[in-house]
Amino acid sequence: MVGFVSELSMQSIATRVLLAIVIGGIIGYERGANNRPAGFRTHILVCLGATIVSLIQDHLRINILDYAMNHPEAAKVIKTDLGRIGAQVVSGIGFLGAGTIIREKRSIAGLTTAASIWVTGCIGLGIGWGFYTMSIIGGISVLIILVTFKRVEVVLIDRKITKNFSIYYKDNFYLSDDLSKTYEILKNHNIKVKNLKKYPNENKIEYTVIMPKTLNQIELTAELTALKNVLEIKDF
Repeated sequence: MVGFVSELSMQSIATRVLLAIVIGGIIGYERGANNRPAGFRTHILVCLGATIVSLIQDHLRINILDYAMNHPEAAKVIKTDLGRIGAQVVSGIGFLGAGTIIREKRSIAGLTTAASIWVTGCIGLGIGWGFYTMSIIGGISVLIILVTFKRVEVVLIDRKITKNFSIYYKDNFYLSDDLSKTYEILKNHNIKVKNLKKYPNENKIEYTVIMPKTLNQIELTAELTALKNVLEIKDF
């Protein structure tokens, strides 16, 4: 069922509101089950709110059409932008989603939840306009992405992390030799050096590396500290 109707019946309004609660609730349940900052009720309210806004806009459209039909002399000067209110909802939900984003040290969490809030609002707008098929397909797609693609992301993307650590050496004279040996040890552990910075006055080298999440850090630390000129390893 698509589209523009000539009258918003109680049944049509109830159907759209109920569908918004169901789709918003399903998406919110997935987020809440994963202990995300915005969960079940938040997503329902976002989807329902966007639906109500669309219903208001749709009702306004019907009223304007009725008025234009009953007052032909005014039809030429009556104008309405059907997307204006919905556009404000989309941008407004962005601010709400920003509240779920958390920055911790060098990592950022909550982006997926923020995106799910935004897309839930977009689905709500579609429901409010009566685009049921599009909204249901969209809701199912969002759920598939959140549930199924998470596993794909873990397997293909999240298997490596970026890490910073510093190695202090006893003597700057043997630094080049130890640097070469350090590279060899890191390579054997499937660790890629992204960046390094030397501090000659402190006999220190700061490494930024990309390493597997499953790396045995104790074993790696033991190998690095076994080098004769290594004094200390920090922030590993």
